[in-house]
Amino acid sequence: MLTLWTALFCCLTGLALCYQRQSVSSNNNNHNHNNAESKPTHMPPSHYPHGHKWNEPYFDQTMPRNITSLVGKSAYLGCRVKHLGNKTVAWIRHRDLHILTVGTYTYTTDQRFQTSYHRDIDEWTLQIKYAQQRDVGIYECQISTQPVRSYSVNLNIVVPTATILGGPDLYVDKGSTINLTCIIKFSPEPPTHIFWYHQDKVLSEETGGGRLKFKTIKSEETKSILLIYDADLLHSGKYSCYPSNSEIASIRVHVLQGERPEAMQTNAAPAAVALACWSCHTAQATQAVKVISTMVAAFVLLEACSSLLLQGGGGPGAAGGGGRAKERPGRDPEFPSTSCCPAGAGQENAIPMMTPAGGPVNSGSRNAR
Repeated sequence: MLTLWTALFCCLTGLALCYQRQSVSSNNNNHNHNNAESKPTHMPPSHYPHGHKWNEPYFDQTMPRNITSLVGKSAYLGCRVKHLGNKTVAWIRHRDLHILTVGTYTYTTDQRFQTSYHRDIDEWTLQIKYAQQRDVGIYECQISTQPVRSYSVNLNIVVPTATILGGPDLYVDKGSTINLTCIIKFSPEPPTHIFWYHQDKVLSEETGGGRLKFKTIKSEETKSILLIYDADLLHSGKYSCYPSNSEIASIRVHVLQGERPEAMQTNAAPAAVALACWSCHTAQATQAVKVISTMVAAFVLLEACSSLLLQGGGGPGAAGGGGRAKERPGRDPEFPSTSCCPAGAGQENAIPMMTPAGGPVNSGSRNAR
């Protein structure tokens, strides 16, 4: 009897455990199903936080959008595409919408363009061999989605230039130190080497007899300095700086032995011209002063003549005219003939004077009549 009850208890316990496991499994399934249905309530349906659909490709926005390359060298433009799937990547030249490559196949007839795919980083790199100035512009990396998605990259091509300071002619005294500085500009990377030439001969410290010294400073602008100690007349001539990534630059050095260089005389020419102009202006100012002085003197003289006429016309007997009728017409005996007034000033053209009563006073010639 005890054995029967034990067997019955075990059966009931087993049924209870099976039911409990089934309930737990059912709850877990319902929970997962509810989570799947409730997922769109927390984020846009079928979208990831980056804003793209989970089943569509997207670009890595951290890739550089501005690329600078040297002329004649290869330029590399890259774009990274995630979750590409069965879509394709093409490179387009923006200025004429010309298809350059599709996948790794070169679509254009210009074989300088080539695309390579790096599977480990999902990057599609467009290579432009022997880049030229005409290659400057915007290129688009496009994904064949609907609508098409694109990532723009701007390409700049720079041409390094070399310049020697103090050119085109440099004058130094014999026995001094010649300092030639060559500056290489617009170079994304320093030149691998820089050669110096005197005439057509390469210079080096080994062949310089201890007089030559070279120094290179690499920064944003690479500088190459050539020092020539105890300059001699033989050091005159053409010096050239030839970087590995730029055109050649030249300067002509003149070593002098006490004579004055023509360049200094040329430089003095502007000062001489300025001095001549100043002298010209000074002469013009002096002439103007002379003219003004002459005009002032003439005005003073005219005032003096007017005063003499006034005094001569208003003397005694001028109103009656009888006492001086025998005198020479128009001339006052008190004033000699050497006066500033012209002869005959007291005749018909004499200035009529006013008497104290307000009437006009006739000249001496009319009183004589």
